[in-house]
Amino acid sequence: MKSAAANAVAPAKRKKPRATTAAHDDRRIDIIEHCAALFDKVGYHGTSMQMLADDVGLGKPSLYHYFRSKTDILYEMHQTHIDALIEGLPADDVADGDPAQSLEKAALLTLRQIADHPGYVSAFMDHYRELEGKQRTEMRKRRREYLSRITNIVKSGIEARKFRDVDPEFATLAFLGMCTWAYKWYPRIAAENPPEKMAKILCDIFLGGLLRV
Repeated sequence: MKSAAANAVAPAKRKKPRATTAAHDDRRIDIIEHCAALFDKVGYHGTSMQMLADDVGLGKPSLYHYFRSKTDILYEMHQTHIDALIEGLPADDVADGDPAQSLEKAALLTLRQIADHPGYVSAFMDHYRELEGKQRTEMRKRRREYLSRITNIVKSGIEARKFRDVDPEFATLAFLGMCTWAYKWYPRIAAENPPEKMAKILCDIFLGGLLRV
């Protein structure tokens, strides 16, 4: 079986967007935010383009000027979220810095997204299979890229003898499970436990374990 890192592929190049105005881009963001809220409220399948148009105060034809379909909006949520997760993480062939700090930063990026954009994260976690064709293929590549970067951090810690000699792929899956599942419980306590604080708490548990040694 090939490793997660070996299976990773280079990130797909996103098509260069056509020139738009700041007002147009701001309106797209507003539509995405409203759509994420509707997904949370009535579910992906319960949300229609007409419902979204009414929610943002646009005619349905005007809404199609910004997005061709509900799936296109979902895809943009996925891209926005994965961009934020990958930001600042070392690439597969670069492992500079302290690996423990790199994992904490990865946790922080995830928790910050959950705190600031819970609807995006829910859509990313719960509705990946709604993407089709090229959109799903590209998102699969982006997810593999992210998985590979986390695995690379773990491997660098093992090679530097800062982490125990464990299976890096299983360690990566355990770490991501800890961070990403927080979308189920973290939003309701985010105000009292900001992302920086929560990232330290989770990484202290993950890196230190529970057993006394």
